[in-house]
Amino acid sequence: MILKKVYVVERVISPNITLYPVWTGQSWASELSLVCTLSGFYPDKVSVEWLLDGRVPETSPVQNKLQSVAEVGKTFTLNSKIQLKIEEWKKGPNVQCKSKYGHGKEATRNISICAIYSYPPSVHLTTPSFKTVIEAGSDVTAACVVHTAFDVNVTWHLDGKALTTPNHVTEVKEGALTRSNLTVSSSQWKKLNFITCRAEHCFTTVEKNMSVADSRWTTEIVERVIPPNITLYPVWTGQSWASELSLVCTLSGFYPDKVSVEWLLDGRVPETSPVQNKLQSVAEGGKTFTLNSKIQLKIEEWKKGPTVQCKSKYGHGKEETRNISICDIYSYPPSVHLTTPSFKTVIEAGSDVTAACVVHTAFDVNVTWHLDGKALTTPNHVTEVKEGALTRSNLTVSSSQWKKLNFITCRAEHCFTTVEKNTSVAGSLSHSQPSALLLQGPNELVCLAYGFSPASINITWLLDGTTQLRSYNTSEPHRGPKGKFSIQSRLPLSPHEWLPGQMYTCRVNHCNGNIALNMSKPEILEESVLFDENKQVFVQDMGEDNWMMTITFLLLFFVSLFYGILVTVIKTK
Repeated sequence: MILKKVYVVERVISPNITLYPVWTGQSWASELSLVCTLSGFYPDKVSVEWLLDGRVPETSPVQNKLQSVAEVGKTFTLNSKIQLKIEEWKKGPNVQCKSKYGHGKEATRNISICAIYSYPPSVHLTTPSFKTVIEAGSDVTAACVVHTAFDVNVTWHLDGKALTTPNHVTEVKEGALTRSNLTVSSSQWKKLNFITCRAEHCFTTVEKNMSVADSRWTTEIVERVIPPNITLYPVWTGQSWASELSLVCTLSGFYPDKVSVEWLLDGRVPETSPVQNKLQSVAEGGKTFTLNSKIQLKIEEWKKGPTVQCKSKYGHGKEETRNISICDIYSYPPSVHLTTPSFKTVIEAGSDVTAACVVHTAFDVNVTWHLDGKALTTPNHVTEVKEGALTRSNLTVSSSQWKKLNFITCRAEHCFTTVEKNTSVAGSLSHSQPSALLLQGPNELVCLAYGFSPASINITWLLDGTTQLRSYNTSEPHRGPKGKFSIQSRLPLSPHEWLPGQMYTCRVNHCNGNIALNMSKPEILEESVLFDENKQVFVQDMGEDNWMMTITFLLLFFVSLFYGILVTVIKTK
């Protein structure tokens, strides 16, 4: 027998590696995560090592290993994540993710802020004016402002030579702004031809050069005066209805640089002090200046609609002003909704009734009431509640006063507009008194009211003049061909409820008149007032329209009466 050796070739699949940043919140939050993903490898024995500029970082990585769900040729994926503070990241270190797999094989990926961001910083250079250099007793100062979210190295170069005396330079960092001030003696400044501010970072280098040789001119100078262009606009802190906003007054393109800015709020000096920032153009000739003045204002004060004025003074006593208010930049009106008590509520009210006016607007608003065109002068009748953008005003008057009104008005006033809602509370201009009939069916009483206008009406039932009944059904008012209305109310009665001596009352309440009709079951049946085809009910002064409605109701009543008798006969059989 010959034995053969069998060799098993181990399956090894190298990982695909990706390395990318994941922000916690916004891109410049306090922390970010760097994620190294090794995907599609086999076997599952791999290791990941993190290095920060060649050294092990302080924070430990978090790892998560996954396996594919395929039945054949399974592979694995490993996610390794490490957190890094934004201050460390902005310094531009080289972050390396190193993986080891198979028999000593390695794969690495590198990342840094310099590798993924390439846009340069903004550099702005300002120098002292000729007048400042001439009048300066000792030192003058130039400023270099660099705007970038990254750490940046700012250096100065005088006539092409790097400044080697750092005690002449002061630097302040404020968020994304780095401000570097260069201070030299006025005598040294007068000898300079040009200066350079250089901003350096791993991604790029940006520099600004400015000629300063004109500061040595000694010939007679004709003063050049250019008035400022002024813009005034609001800048919100967060959303448009946040707790604060900033009003920014920008004076641009002026010369010389001597200007002043004064803020007034309805003619008075505001409580908060403005913040100002002056800039100089970088043009070689015809330099001009720009001044930004910013003041903060609470949203509650802003919504009251004051006039905010930015007043600038320049040249020899010249002035330029700009005004702004919430009324100038917002013009859409508020939404006003008016509700009034129903006719039934007014009739049944013991003393007072209430109307409500709801105004939807983000601004402060003044809500007033007008009764029949006259402004209400008794504010104790009005209560007002503000809930965010809603203002609710309630008007409470006596029911007797309400019945005398024709219409009410709710008016919402603000500087930008006035909106009002009118509601008629007297109904239609055509007023007619109701007429009524009280009819008896086999198991019910039917109260018919007709010929009335407006449509608001209330029908109630009473037993023996005192007890108010609840188990009745009242239809909606029906409009007739001549604009008058009719309605019916049915009171079901069982045999044990319809007893001799009991009196049932149908009470009709309308703004143009009230009617009470009574019916009771007499002791002797022959003397009872029943409605049938042999008896008639006469109503005085009934017009053609009222007769038509009465006939319609009678026909409907006869149909229901016949149906009730038919059902009773069928049941007895």
